[in-house]
Amino acid sequence: MKPAETVARASHVLLDFDGPVCAVFGAASDRAVADELRSRGAARGVAFPAEALETSDPFDVLKHAAGVDGKTAAQLEKLLRECEVAAVETAPATPGTPELLRRIAADGKAVTIVSNNSTAAVRRYLQRSGLDDLVRRVSARDDAEVQHLKPSPHLLQRAISAGGGPPGAYVMIGDSASDIEAARAAGTAVIAFANKPGKHERFTALAPDGIVTSMADL
Repeated sequence: MKPAETVARASHVLLDFDGPVCAVFGAASDRAVADELRSRGAARGVAFPAEALETSDPFDVLKHAAGVDGKTAAQLEKLLRECEVAAVETAPATPGTPELLRRIAADGKAVTIVSNNSTAAVRRYLQRSGLDDLVRRVSARDDAEVQHLKPSPHLLQRAISAGGGPPGAYVMIGDSASDIEAARAAGTAVIAFANKPGKHERFTALAPDGIVTSMADL
């Protein structure tokens, strides 16, 4: 079945945010955010291992802090949330997604954004881009409980519980291995968005229900 057919057959669409909707730090620097989180964590006594010192991914820094000190993790999560909200003010939109959202809405389907990014950042982007009326719900990060973030199926299960119906009525669209893993654990179909070189090959090995290189393909 073609990816577009998989989406057409679903009654609910679960859509990742960073990548499929916009590039959150596309006009900013995720490494600068990771550095700021490291600096704040180190000031509170968190010792970061080599992999956490070298990463440009703020989530890796947050996950390490969460395993060391819950109070510090809560402060770092708040800082990350503030950085995300600021970043989405200039985040570039992903080509094809606004049109896809309008088509899904016209077909009477519900869309839920399912994201490891903060709820505040997702809602702010949707509002400023005029897409908020096309998204039914947001199931995203609200705290420093990093064990609930994808690849855990928690955010997807929360979306399914709110939307009603069986997992088989849903399809997840995401641009990472964690999206595929979370969808499989939640029991939904999953379409992988290979938006960068090398992703198509990596995703093929994970056997999603389909792979696209452009959101317009859906």
